[in-house]
Amino acid sequence: MTERRRVLIQGAGAVSAAAGALLAGTGAGSVEVRAASRRDDVILTAVGPTGDAVHVPVVRYADVAPGTVDLLILTSAPGELDAEVAAALASARPTAVGVTSPVIGDAAVAGRMFRGAGIVTLAPGLLSFATSRGTETRAEFWVPPLAPAFAAVAVEGSARDLPRRLAAQYPKVIGRAPARSVAAVGAAMVPYAAELAIVGGDWPTFLRRLKRPGRAMAEAMRVDVGLPALAPPPIVVRAVLRQLCRTVPFDFPKFAGNHFVRHAGQSLRILDAWRAMTPCATPRWTRSARISPRSCRRRRRATRVRAGRAAGSDCPRGAPDARCPLRRPPAARSR
Repeated sequence: MTERRRVLIQGAGAVSAAAGALLAGTGAGSVEVRAASRRDDVILTAVGPTGDAVHVPVVRYADVAPGTVDLLILTSAPGELDAEVAAALASARPTAVGVTSPVIGDAAVAGRMFRGAGIVTLAPGLLSFATSRGTETRAEFWVPPLAPAFAAVAVEGSARDLPRRLAAQYPKVIGRAPARSVAAVGAAMVPYAAELAIVGGDWPTFLRRLKRPGRAMAEAMRVDVGLPALAPPPIVVRAVLRQLCRTVPFDFPKFAGNHFVRHAGQSLRILDAWRAMTPCATPRWTRSARISPRSCRRRRRATRVRAGRAAGSDCPRGAPDARCPLRRPPAARSR
């Protein structure tokens, strides 16, 4: 007999609807999925790319009984939960807790909130947006082909095999991923998300301002991931975004503008965390700060001068006294 697994998703928004619909279809009735909200009269509906609608049951936080949750998915940052909501979720005593927030340190906050539970980071790989009318919330979502909806990453202090177990229990929805690859995806995406939030979601203006987020992305790759990276040319970024707009089944510029403006605070927290990782995480890029061929020649010349002086030469070009072109007779220099 197949064991029935119980999943509780915090919140009743777009991610909750998409995750509930996907998880409900993984076990042919062996997975019980509910979303938790302050109100129990919310009608939560998820619509996938095929147009099939799935209704996700919604319960109040106060109605979640202790010990009735195998997997808890937090769609909000753990530190942003109200004390009442956090207490209600902690009293449910979940076996495993998935944190969807990509901010560095949020998984550790969840570990302090849910003592005894296994903590895992669930990096969302899906795109979803919701529209609300009264008590009804309707969410549309899209998952890239051949990719899981959530990438599970092990967290320090929890069982290392927790991502593997979740991937086996909820196939095609949760998949395992190395922490470095998830960090690389975040480093590549967050600077552009922050730039889109700065321009207020204006897509044409965003496409004209791709140099600064490109430089920030290269710096984040070096600081957070430890990979050498160059800032991608804006023409390459525009080509990638153009292909993405063709692939996603809904209006991607409108979705991205609304989504990243609404989550501008999260992008700022991620940038602040990167900046705190090293004293020079995000240097100020000015014209004089860029390395040019002329500055490279000046550095090499200064190195030669120091080496020549160490050898006893006072030639301003760093050459030995016998070979210094400025100390030869004028006739010899003309020849």
